[in-house]
Amino acid sequence: MLNFTGTPAKPKMIGKDGGSENGLQNLAVYYQSLFDIEENINHYSWNDYQNAKRKFVKYLMKHRAA
Repeated sequence: MLNFTGTPAKPKMIGKDGGSENGLQNLAVYYQSLFDIEENINHYSWNDYQNAKRKFVKYLMKHRAA
Protein backbone atom coordinates (compact mmCIF):
# COMPACT_ATOMS: atom_id res chain seq x y z
CA MET A 1 0.00 0.00 0.00
CA LEU A 2 1.44 3.35 -0.99
CA ASN A 3 0.75 6.55 0.84
CA PHE A 4 0.12 9.89 -0.88
CA THR A 5 3.82 10.61 -1.41
CA GLY A 6 4.29 7.33 -3.28
CA THR A 7 6.33 5.63 -0.58
CA PRO A 8 5.17 2.48 1.22
CA ALA A 9 3.23 3.14 4.40
CA LYS A 10 4.77 1.46 7.45
CA PRO A 11 2.45 1.73 10.45
CA LYS A 12 3.88 1.21 13.90
CA MET A 13 2.75 -2.04 15.44
CA ILE A 14 3.28 -1.62 19.17
CA GLY A 15 0.97 -2.17 22.10
CA LYS A 16 -0.40 0.28 24.64
CA ASP A 17 2.51 -0.33 27.00
CA GLY A 18 5.09 0.26 24.26
CA GLY A 19 5.88 -3.42 23.73
CA SER A 20 4.64 -5.61 20.94
CA GLU A 21 1.33 -7.42 21.41
CA ASN A 22 0.40 -10.77 19.92
CA GLY A 23 0.44 -11.28 16.18
CA LEU A 24 -3.32 -11.02 15.55
CA GLN A 25 -3.52 -7.70 17.38
CA ASN A 26 -0.60 -6.41 15.33
CA LEU A 27 -2.32 -7.60 12.16
CA ALA A 28 -5.57 -5.86 13.13
CA VAL A 29 -3.69 -2.60 13.77
CA TYR A 30 -1.98 -2.94 10.40
CA TYR A 31 -5.28 -3.56 8.59
CA GLN A 32 -6.82 -0.55 10.36
CA SER A 33 -3.95 1.59 9.15
CA LEU A 34 -4.62 0.43 5.58
CA PHE A 35 -8.16 1.78 5.89
CA ASP A 36 -6.99 5.14 7.27
CA ILE A 37 -6.60 7.00 4.00
CA GLU A 38 -7.84 10.48 3.20
CA GLU A 39 -10.44 9.21 0.73
CA ASN A 40 -12.14 7.11 3.44
CA ILE A 41 -11.85 9.76 6.14
CA ASN A 42 -13.49 12.40 3.93
CA HIS A 43 -16.19 10.06 2.60
CA TYR A 44 -17.77 8.68 5.79
CA SER A 45 -19.37 10.29 8.82
CA TRP A 46 -17.58 9.39 12.06
CA ASN A 47 -19.94 6.53 13.03
CA ASP A 48 -20.10 5.17 9.49
CA TYR A 49 -16.31 5.42 9.27
CA GLN A 50 -15.87 3.29 12.41
CA ASN A 51 -18.38 0.71 11.16
CA ALA A 52 -16.78 0.54 7.71
CA LYS A 53 -13.31 0.19 9.23
CA ARG A 54 -14.53 -2.63 11.48
CA LYS A 55 -16.08 -4.46 8.51
CA PHE A 56 -12.91 -3.93 6.44
CA VAL A 57 -10.71 -5.43 9.15
CA LYS A 58 -13.11 -8.36 9.72
CA TYR A 59 -13.15 -9.10 5.99
CA LEU A 60 -9.36 -9.06 5.71
CA MET A 61 -8.94 -11.19 8.83
CA LYS A 62 -11.43 -13.77 7.51
CA HIS A 63 -9.90 -13.95 4.03
CA ARG A 64 -6.20 -13.73 4.89
CA ALA A 65 -3.80 -16.44 3.78
CA ALA A 66 -3.06 -18.89 6.56
